[in-house]
Amino acid sequence: GNPTCGSSSYACPSGYSSKASSTVCAAATCVQSDCCTANPTCGAYTCPSGYASKSSSVVCASATCSQSDCCTANPTCGAYSCPSGYTAKGSSQVCASQSCTQSD
Repeated sequence: GNPTCGSSSYACPSGYSSKASSTVCAAATCVQSDCCTANPTCGAYTCPSGYASKSSSVVCASATCSQSDCCTANPTCGAYSCPSGYTAKGSSQVCASQSCTQSD
């Protein structure tokens, strides 16, 4: 019979995850379509509050997308200079977006 993905030396390329090692290959030599599944993109991933979404076309590092794959932490107010008459909320205050504003 044909080999399985586990018994062959086929390694999936970057952006793909391995199927079960028991998967039987379609021919005598295993190929990508036999043993690998394309990793998802960030399009369906929702970032938590305080984070901005990376591009929906970013390919996740594994079969399940994670915050580190799809999100960028918003900056803090530490580098923001408040105008005259305003008091800084604190350098650890997380801004609402990737650019801090007076209202943050």
